[in-house]
Amino acid sequence: MKILIVDDDQINNKMLSKKLEKRGFDIVQAFCGQDCLDIVSKGGIDLILLDIMMPDLSGDEVLEKLRCTYSAFELPIIMVTGKSETEDIVNNLKRGANDYIVKPVNIEVALARINTQLTLKSLNTENLHKAELETAHAMIVTYNHEINNPLTIALGMLRKIEKSNDSEYVQKTKSALNRVVDIVKKIESVANSEEVVRSSYTDSDQMIKLK
Repeated sequence: MKILIVDDDQINNKMLSKKLEKRGFDIVQAFCGQDCLDIVSKGGIDLILLDIMMPDLSGDEVLEKLRCTYSAFELPIIMVTGKSETEDIVNNLKRGANDYIVKPVNIEVALARINTQLTLKSLNTENLHKAELETAHAMIVTYNHEINNPLTIALGMLRKIEKSNDSEYVQKTKSALNRVVDIVKKIESVANSEEVVRSSYTDSDQMIKLK
């Protein structure tokens, strides 16, 4: 796991970095708020330890900027502060901080809080992956149910056309195939939609409602 430590105090930054590296973490260092934003924009950071008091951008400002792009589950941020006032801690949590630790940093406390946030992040990622798989499965069920029926009719009509040259069968075949085209368009619109509505298909399966 890659942790970004943001602290303008180079001694504190390096000491904490070494302690966490000994615990097996991949550490990246930043010494000001803007460097933090630049590093995060490149991707690959799993968690941030963010100092509050910094000369360019304060930790509060960096937190607010990051939360405009990343949720608390996507990028856990633990504030590191020398302050002990309850109001400051509460304000940071309201701004989107996941947790906080107070200087001087107790490494065991820091490890416990870091591991908690990384575990929550991992669980959230697993749940998102599960939801994506369920959506994909529901889409497959929808394809099978909605498209298979008209295609079966179309194939049956074609077999009859081969035997009788009846124009009625030709029209029914066109109607069935046109329905398939319409269903494909509807499924495409669902795939591009921000909201997917599911309905029960069987006791164990769901299907996506087509508008």
